[in-house]
Amino acid sequence: MNRPVFRPAPLALAIALAIGCPSLRAQSASALPNAPVPINIAAQPLGQALNDWARQTRIELIVPPVLVAGKTAPAVAGSLTPRQALDRLLAGSGLFAAPEADAIVVKAAPGAGAEAVLQPVTVTAAAQPSPQRDGRAADGYRARAVSSVGVLDSMNLRDVPFSISVMPRELIENIQAQSPDDIYKINPSTRTIVAQGTGWSPVVGIRGFSTYDTAEDGLRRPYNHAAVLEDKERVEVLNGLSGFLYGAAAPAGIVNYVYKRPTRERLSSVTVGNYGGGQYYVHGDFGGRLDEAGHAGYRLNVVRQDGKTAIDDQKIDRMLVSGAVDWSLTDKLLLELTAVYNNYKTQSPLAYWNYGIPHGRAPDASKNWSQPWIRDEFDNTKLMGRLTYQLNDQVTLRGAYSRSLVDRPVQDHTMNSVSAAGYEQIAIHSGRTKNNFDAAQALVDVKFGTGTLAHTVTAGYFMYSSKDWGTTYNPNTGWSGPYSLSTPTRLQEPVFPRDASSPYVASKASNKNFVIGDNIKFSERWSALLGITRSQITTQDFDPTGLKLQSDYDKSRNSPALSLLFKPVPWLTTYASYIEGLEMGGRAPDTASNSGSVMPPMVSKQKEVGIKADVRGMLLTAAVFDIEKAYEYTDANNIYTQSGRQNHKGVEFTATGKLTRRLTLLGGATLLDAAINGGDYSGKAPVNVAKIVAKLYAEYALAVPGLTATGGIFHTGRQWADEDNTDRLPASTTVDLGVRYTTQASGRPLTLRLSVSNVANKNYWANSHYVGAPRSVAFSAQYQF
Repeated sequence: MNRPVFRPAPLALAIALAIGCPSLRAQSASALPNAPVPINIAAQPLGQALNDWARQTRIELIVPPVLVAGKTAPAVAGSLTPRQALDRLLAGSGLFAAPEADAIVVKAAPGAGAEAVLQPVTVTAAAQPSPQRDGRAADGYRARAVSSVGVLDSMNLRDVPFSISVMPRELIENIQAQSPDDIYKINPSTRTIVAQGTGWSPVVGIRGFSTYDTAEDGLRRPYNHAAVLEDKERVEVLNGLSGFLYGAAAPAGIVNYVYKRPTRERLSSVTVGNYGGGQYYVHGDFGGRLDEAGHAGYRLNVVRQDGKTAIDDQKIDRMLVSGAVDWSLTDKLLLELTAVYNNYKTQSPLAYWNYGIPHGRAPDASKNWSQPWIRDEFDNTKLMGRLTYQLNDQVTLRGAYSRSLVDRPVQDHTMNSVSAAGYEQIAIHSGRTKNNFDAAQALVDVKFGTGTLAHTVTAGYFMYSSKDWGTTYNPNTGWSGPYSLSTPTRLQEPVFPRDASSPYVASKASNKNFVIGDNIKFSERWSALLGITRSQITTQDFDPTGLKLQSDYDKSRNSPALSLLFKPVPWLTTYASYIEGLEMGGRAPDTASNSGSVMPPMVSKQKEVGIKADVRGMLLTAAVFDIEKAYEYTDANNIYTQSGRQNHKGVEFTATGKLTRRLTLLGGATLLDAAINGGDYSGKAPVNVAKIVAKLYAEYALAVPGLTATGGIFHTGRQWADEDNTDRLPASTTVDLGVRYTTQASGRPLTLRLSVSNVANKNYWANSHYVGAPRSVAFSAQYQF
């Protein structure tokens, strides 16, 4: 069993829902630890005392509120084992605590009102289960909490007035996800726009908008090149605007990667397998305590992978070392440290396609339409530290800082331009570039009451910045061709001139934010979230001599948010929200006559009404949204400009969890009505926006114990490939199939996995510039000891 080392939860008291309400199952099972810990609990109502016990021991506790109503607990202090402290709190109450299935549960002693447990109860407080125990396969991958809602930190998923989906660790392992592309394929509301195999930062489409904006443990970063998943506990996707929560960002949303944290009990897991083609790898995942009392713990993930993909001549060679240490400096102060080294090399990244004629049939995706000698490499080092100080039950201080250093010694790319005669090709060979990404936050959470209202106010500062080094070394092959589209043409690698240049500081950018928000609880049924962020965007651009290319870009604006939540019954949440966001204007492409010019900042607005329901093991969600932002394009005079508004109206549905004891479902659909209002393209639909995206992933436990069949069907509707709406890409549907077998070897868990993606090996356009992935077979064996 895995337990986090001292990760404080906003509330450590979990509520068990009895018959008549959907089940709130706990996430782990264990007897109480025997090591003494510092305990200091005042005499007070029993429910609050148990909350303090759970917070101080960092142990999940399930308590039906009806059992503790009207009861008090004595003061308990000293160096005690969790069991000793809990027994003293419950002494004389007619209650006892014992491990049961997945958690420590408080019950009524025989003859002391046990029948009260059967009464329907209302959720009055809920612990946030740790990510390590939330969203397991046994629970149908249904997560109950979000580890980071931007500046608001952890929240119950059904209490978030925004559309958020969670892809937990066991799902990531079971689908054998190698990159964000695999997550975006399974997630009901996302689709890959730019795949990681291109060598560029992965770009995701959400609600018809595109973004590469990501966060790591809630800290923003602008790019996420060569992303890896083996050291992540989960991936959380926020659909739509995020200005109040994350600062300046595109209106598509934010993808938050949550790192694995240390475990309270020893963890040793080794996986060997193949991600597809000849991509053989070994992955070790290790964790445990650094001291007997559990004040400090560690987590270490190591990956080595090398081999060809399912695409001809394409190869990935990478190494990952990712470590984390959590240290409880005192019973109130937690220090979390993370260090990552990631070396990622790609041979023959995917080619970019530019069509001067209607697209027609997609090229064979299993063939390499680039060149075998095209290469790309990233060397990424990341350091992160986080401090959480629980001043008392009302005040929590949170601070964090991260720095990522990216060294890119080589970056080659290929572009194919298609005409009626076939395709022409150019290959670009670039010199060394570098990036420094910094992010920080200093926040305070304060809980207090005003009359009958309960407030949780979050206030503080957060930022992220980037410093980018460019290169003057960019030789290319020149355009060659045309060549036939029936099969790729192989060219001899040219002799490029020696690179005698050094990287120069090409740009600096930052986003600084001051925020204040109030989560107000009016009653058990009504609550509201109010907030505003003052966001400032600054950028500077330089030529190789250090001279500024244009005036500094320095823009500020307030981004407000307002949400109202209503729970007519404990298992159902409805909400209405309004949020705005600030985004830096786009930069004119090299092909425009005003190349390099930066457009004015864009203000996006979103209205959303949604519902979240916990029904018999399934989390069902639906949302209706309306988003608008400025529209940018290159006009008929070859000038990149900002004119008109891009408006996306739509509805999305998701379903996650156990439909039956054997059947797990994860699926959903997004229906979109997107249009340009005003400007040269008024009345047209935006490029690369599908009217419908629908997905269904399923797992079924077969009659053979431990054997599970898996599969998915993924559909993307038609989308326009040009701004004039004359070139339309056809809809595409792909199917995945797989099987998983869980057994034991030498008394230890062993899991065997096999999955086939794009079973029919269908060739299709992912969007106007990239083809979809070909058929690929992945398999692995994971042994825990």
